[in-house]
Amino acid sequence: MPLQFTPYIIPLLLAAFLAAGILIYTWIRRTTHGAVPFMFMMLGILHWLLAYAIGISHTSLSSTLFWANITLLGIVVVPVAWVLFCLEYTNRGHLITRRNVLLLLAEPAFITVAIWTNESHHLFRQTIFLETTGSFVALNATFGPLFWLHTAYCYGLLAYGTYLLLVTFLRASRLYRIQVGIMLAGAFIPWIANALYLLFLTPIILIDPTPIAFLLAGATVAWGMFGFGLMDIAPVARNWVIEQMDDGMIVLDNRNRVVDINPAAANLIQRTPNELIGQTGAHLFAQWPELVDRYRNVEKAATEIQLPMGTGIRHIYLNILPLHDRYQRLNGRLLVIRDITEQKEIQMALQIAKEKADAANQAKSTFLATMSHELRTPLAAIIGYSELIAEKSKLWGYEKIVPQLNQIGAAALHLNALIGNILDMSKIEAGRMEVFNSQFPVQPLIDDVLTTIQPLITQNSNTLELNLPPDLGQMYADRTKLHQILLNLLSNATKFTENGTITLEIQIVTDQMDGRKTYYFRISDTGKGIPEEKVSQLFQPFVQVDSSLTRKHGGSGLGLAISYKFCQLMGGNLRLESKLGQGTTLYLSLPATGAEPPESYT
Repeated sequence: MPLQFTPYIIPLLLAAFLAAGILIYTWIRRTTHGAVPFMFMMLGILHWLLAYAIGISHTSLSSTLFWANITLLGIVVVPVAWVLFCLEYTNRGHLITRRNVLLLLAEPAFITVAIWTNESHHLFRQTIFLETTGSFVALNATFGPLFWLHTAYCYGLLAYGTYLLLVTFLRASRLYRIQVGIMLAGAFIPWIANALYLLFLTPIILIDPTPIAFLLAGATVAWGMFGFGLMDIAPVARNWVIEQMDDGMIVLDNRNRVVDINPAAANLIQRTPNELIGQTGAHLFAQWPELVDRYRNVEKAATEIQLPMGTGIRHIYLNILPLHDRYQRLNGRLLVIRDITEQKEIQMALQIAKEKADAANQAKSTFLATMSHELRTPLAAIIGYSELIAEKSKLWGYEKIVPQLNQIGAAALHLNALIGNILDMSKIEAGRMEVFNSQFPVQPLIDDVLTTIQPLITQNSNTLELNLPPDLGQMYADRTKLHQILLNLLSNATKFTENGTITLEIQIVTDQMDGRKTYYFRISDTGKGIPEEKVSQLFQPFVQVDSSLTRKHGGSGLGLAISYKFCQLMGGNLRLESKLGQGTTLYLSLPATGAEPPESYT
C-alpha cells in the first residue's frame, strides 16, 4: 500500500485538531441553545478532515477510492446537522421531530449505499482515475447524476439553514444582530469554497478546500454562540420572551448608550425602539433630568419612583442590575421598569377601605359599650324590684305570683350576663380590656366555680369528676378573668351533656430551666361532641354549633370567644379537641406568674 507525503496534509491535521477542540468545548457547554446539533456538525467535519487527510496520503486507486468513500460518511452528516442547528437556534425546535429527522437522513443514507455499490451502476462516479500534479497523486472522477443530486440536496439544506439565520438577523435587535451576523457570515464560507472547487477555480485544483471551509464556518458559529454571553439563549427565543414582557427592559452599555429596549419600555417613554437604540440614557430620560442625575452612576438599585406623565403622576418600580462580561468586568446595566400605578391605586383604595372598616368597627364597639352600660341601668332596677316584690308578696300573702316574679328576675339576670359578655367583647375588640393581676390561692377559686356550676350539673343529671393535686398553690393573675374562663368552659360542658360525666383536671408543671410554673386545666365531657368543620370556628364571636341547642340552653356564642381572648391577654392558651358523638375536651394553660408579680411571690 504505497503512501505519499504532501504538505497539504499538515493544514488538514491542524484543522482536525481545531475541530476536535471546538467539539470538546461544545460538549462542555452542551446546555447552550443549539449546542447538541452543532456537536454533530463538528463531529462530521472532524471525520471529514481526518479521512480526507488519510485519503490523500495514499497513491493506489483502490486505497484512495476507499478513503474517499469513508470521507463521504462525514460529508453527508454536516448539512443535516447544520439544518437541525439552525432550526433549534432560531427557536423552531418544534420542527425537529423523529419523523423529520429520518426524512432528512433518508437521502444521505441512500447516497451512502450508492457510493459503496457504485461499481454496479456508476451513477455516483461514472469514471475514476488517478491524476498526478508534479509529485502529488490524487483521486479524480467524472460524476454521475446521483452526485449532482446529492450536491443539490446539500446546497438546499445549507441554503435553508442560511435563510433561517438571515430572517433571524433581520428581526433581531441591534444587540443581537452582531451575534447572528457572525454566524451568517460563517455560513457563506463553505458555499464559496465548494463553488470554487467544483468550478476548478482553486489554486490547487486537486485539493478540496471545502472541509477547511466548513471548519471555518463551524469556528465562526461557535464564536457567535459562545462569544456573546450577555444572554445564553437564542435571539429569537430571547426576543419572544423579552418583547412579550409587561415589564420594560432597557440595556445600557458602559457608556450609558441604549443597546437594547423592549416595546414595554418604549411605550412607557412614548417613543419607538428604533428611535431610542443608540441614544444615551440622558437623552432617553431627558424629560426627567433629576432621575438621570440620581441614577447616572448607580450600578444596582431597587426602588419606587414617581414620574410626571401626561396629566398625572405614574408610580414606577425601577430595578437596576449590573451586567458583567466573562472576566467579571462591568460592561453595562440592565434597567427593568414596571408601571405600578394601578397597584398603588388599589393599595390606596384598600387602605382607605380598611381605615373606614376600622372606624366602623370602633364605632360599633363604642356603641355596644355605651348601650351595654345604658341597658344595665334599667336591668338593675328590674332585678332589684322583682326581688323586692317577691319578698313583699310572701309577707302579704300573694305567694301565687312569686314564681312569675322569680322568672322575671332570672330572665333579667340572664340578659344582664349577655350584656356583660357583649361589653367584654367590645372592650377586647377596641383594645381596652385591661388585666388586673393579683396574688390569690387557687383552691378557693376552684371551690367558688364548682359551687356555682353544681346546680346545672345536677339539673342535667351529670357527674362531676375532679383530678386535682393536693396543693394547688397560688397564682399571680387576674382572678376575675380566670374565674369567668373556668365558669364558661364548665358551663358549656355541662349544658351540652346529659346523663354524662364532666371532668376537671389540673396539673402544675415546673420548667426545669427557669423554674417557672404553668397551670394546665383539662375540662372534658361525654356529650354529643362537635363536627370537625366547626371546631376551627368556635373561638370566633357569635359562632354557635347548633342553633336548636342554643335555643334550648341559652347563650350568645360569646363564651368561648371571650375565654380565648382572656387566655391570650393573660399569657396563656386555649385549644379544643372534639369528635362527634364522643365528647369534647378543652385544654387551658396559664402561667402561674403573670406580668409584674410582687417581689414576695414564689
